Amino acid sequence: MEIFESPETHPDHAQGAGAHGQHDEREHSHGEGRHGHQASLGDALDFVNTLEYDKGSPDEHLTDVPTAVLWLQEHALLHREMVGPLLERYTGEDEDTLLQRIRRLRGALRELLDATVDERPPEGPALREVNRALRAQYLIELVPASDGVSLDHRHEGDPISGAMARLAEAVARELTQGESKRMRICANDECRWVFRDFSPAGRRKWCDMSTCGNRAKAARHRERQKAKDAPESADLSDSPAPTEAAEMPASTGSALNTGPTEVRH
Repeated sequence: MEIFESPETHPDHAQGAGAHGQHDEREHSHGEGRHGHQASLGDALDFVNTLEYDKGSPDEHLTDVPTAVLWLQEHALLHREMVGPLLERYTGEDEDTLLQRIRRLRGALRELLDATVDERPPEGPALREVNRALRAQYLIELVPASDGVSLDHRHEGDPISGAMARLAEAVARELTQGESKRMRICANDECRWVFRDFSPAGRRKWCDMSTCGNRAKAARHRERQKAKDAPESADLSDSPAPTEAAEMPASTGSALNTGPTEVRH
């Protein structure tokens, strides 16, 4: 699978749900879901949200390669027995290079999701980064299962590249074959949590009504209160200033002739 660039494209946000509550289980049952180490949509969105925002400040969950590798294993994208050898392989400069590669794909997937929500073409570099991840060599094959068969994969290259390819594929399938109009970015600009809207009406705006939703309601209440108080302040400022006290009338004594009194004989 590859996402093709449009001629109009540019030339060149706890590890799980964290403070945003539990994800809808339907996010983790999309397509093949977790069978055969295939990434679900929920896995891919969890991956994007490993760079979380708290009141606008970034909170990085993939702080180093061991943390990132364990994250992939905990999301059933790496076999447990691979963790030790992978951590031994990536040390020193190789560790920094791998961590940058993982974060770069995460940023590219975020750009694709942002572009989908904004109804615009994604930036060219992000599209190329996702396409590069999708080209990782891993083979999908059928294997026996207790109820028939299931899909599994066989590594032909770096297991981490294969895990990243499956995360990219989950997003690519949703944006091209799923209900892309259900993708959401939390309306709180200081949060920007990515999620899929499973509400019946499809009008969900917040990652979590108890956090970002309530904050928005409180902010709207404060704005309404300000607007209500503003006319009262304006009325007070428009009131005429008190006039100066009227001049007192001249004293009757001031009208008397104070010169010498003429004595008539």
